[in-house]
Amino acid sequence: MKNWSLSAWVAGFLAVLISYCGPLVIFIQAAKVGGFSQEMLSSWIWAISIGAGVSGLALSLWLRMPVITAWTAPGTALLINLFPEISMAEVVGAYFSAALITAVIGVSGYFERIVHYIPKGIAAAMMAGILFQFGVQAFQASMELPSVVFAMLGVYLVSKRLWPSYTVILVAITGFAMAYLQGHTQLDTLSLQWGTPIFTMPEFSLKVFFSFTIPLVVVSLTGQFLPGMVVMR
Repeated sequence: MKNWSLSAWVAGFLAVLISYCGPLVIFIQAAKVGGFSQEMLSSWIWAISIGAGVSGLALSLWLRMPVITAWTAPGTALLINLFPEISMAEVVGAYFSAALITAVIGVSGYFERIVHYIPKGIAAAMMAGILFQFGVQAFQASMELPSVVFAMLGVYLVSKRLWPSYTVILVAITGFAMAYLQGHTQLDTLSLQWGTPIFTMPEFSLKVFFSFTIPLVVVSLTGQFLPGMVVMR
């Protein structure tokens, strides 16, 4: 709590920046596939933003250690293949179930033991299959906007060598600047409005439990929680 240095602020800003630049795009794509309205998408983003911010602050103050909670990008990517066969109410119920299962695993202390029984090949294959299409889109972008992509790549290579702590933010600034100079940002169409939460009553389905809840727990444990534990060590 006493460290308000520039590096601490940059680290916090990068955590937020990465959370929004990557996973949020996946949320928007999932919402489009699911046929959600702009109001529902705004409510969804409002909920994950406020939820992550408040829980992260509370846990960090309580435990006196850096704790950040965020939404799972691979888990959200699963929805792109499940929408529109499942409803938003079923998704809410699946997230409730996944959160309960994850909490039980964390409280029980069996996290590492459970992860140990999940074959690494299966976990890696699940992650690759979920995120493959988003990796391919990077090559598509290089064909549509080559100057933007290669400028970001150049800045990445240089900053990774000279200023590794600021690589992500420098690459993001470069990409935005290049897109703005080429007229791809369309900032004139943006308008600021207050987000309004929309309550959705959760629904629980056995089909969704096996098709979404269990894979969500697995990819969260192996793809996000486990790497975080390795970093903390």
